[in-house]
Formats: sequence, C-alpha cells, structure tokens
Amino acid sequence: MDIVKADMAHSNAFLHYVNACIDDGLEIYTGITDGSDTYLERRIAYSKGECLPEGWTPASTYFCIESDQILGVIRVRHGTSEYIHDVIGHIGYETLPQARGRGIASHMLSWVQRHILIESAIITCDYDNVASQKVIEKCGGQFLNTFYSEQDQQEVLRYQLDPK
Repeated sequence: MDIVKADMAHSNAFLHYVNACIDDGLEIYTGITDGSDTYLERRIAYSKGECLPEGWTPASTYFCIESDQILGVIRVRHGTSEYIHDVIGHIGYETLPQARGRGIASHMLSWVQRHILIESAIITCDYDNVASQKVIEKCGGQFLNTFYSEQDQQEVLRYQLDPK
C-alpha cells in the first residue's frame, strides 16, 4: 500500500471510492453535487492554500492506494484555529467500506505521524466509532476529553497525536 498526495491522475479511482462511500452511507461525500472531479480539484487547491472557504486553513489530502484502487483517504489540516483545535481536529480519515478491518486507517495515520506531522495534532472521532478509537489509540493518541457536537448531535472524543 502506498500513500500519495491527491492528484487529478487519481480521478477515476476517486470516483469509484466516492461512489462506494456514498453507497455505504458515509456522509462526507453525500454532499458532492458538482461531481467527484470538481471535489478533488477543490481538495488539491486547498492543499496549496487556494480557494479556501473563509476561516479554513490549508488542508492536504492523501490517498492510500493499492493496485490502482483507493483504499482510504486521510486529510491533514495545516495550521490551526479554535474550531480545528476544539472541535474537528487536524486530521480526518476514512476507509473504503469493502477494505475495512485491514489496518488501512492505522497505516495512514501512522504514515502521517512519520511523514507529515511536525508538532502535536488534535484528532477526533465519534463516541460510538469504536474502530476509529482503536486506530487513534494504536497510533499513540492521548485522550484529552469528550464534548457534545451540536452539528453531529452526538458525543465526540478528542485526542492529541504526536509525530513519530
């Protein structure tokens, strides 16, 4: 499995990934109304600090790829804000539904710790997402606190993750 920065060369693989995630009910991609290519172009621009929505920091997107198939996506927000630090965290990830349970999320998060993080980062997960909790803890995430997310209407766990 290779971790690579998102690029338009991955357009077809990303379309397949997005469709599989939507079919599984993963909400992060259900709001794509202008197509996966446009979404991918936006994410690539965000990594360069371009076309950022107000209040956003640059954020890089990386794909975990095997045999030309995207198995997982991890996003790293560069810089911080009160909202990033206290609510959504610096890192977000998900795994292709058909590839869950193969250690892909742990592989991606560990890779980010070794290759991207230069200082401690905040990472969050839903209280009932036991798989994500295990990934974060396996990678050395230190539990900080629990908070209630008005947006998601549920409890969220907040961790600190250090570079390796």
